[in-house]
Amino acid sequence: MAVAIPGLPALPLSSGAGALGGSPGSTTGAPTPSGATKGFSNAIGNAIDSLQNTQNQASVAEAQAAAGQGSVANALIVATEASLATQLTVTLTTKAVQAFTTVMNMQL
Repeated sequence: MAVAIPGLPALPLSSGAGALGGSPGSTTGAPTPSGATKGFSNAIGNAIDSLQNTQNQASVAEAQAAAGQGSVANALIVATEASLATQLTVTLTTKAVQAFTTVMNMQL
């Protein structure tokens, strides 16, 4: 099973160590550091690339609508999608920074 958010790659949701990046037969359930890091880095990179593509499509649609070659309604839809994707990215970034700050402020 996978969870998909528009503009972001689908993330697998399955039980077991395999979902966290560890080997499926491992008994510890801990992810492998290199595999987890590469997967997370790739997911973030793909999400940012997708956001950039969405913003580029909005710019093109707006330019076409302004030149009379495209639909104004289509330009508004694409611009709204780009705006929502940007808002989602900012919100996720803020939450990630808050979580990081919380973890760093924990006392051992």
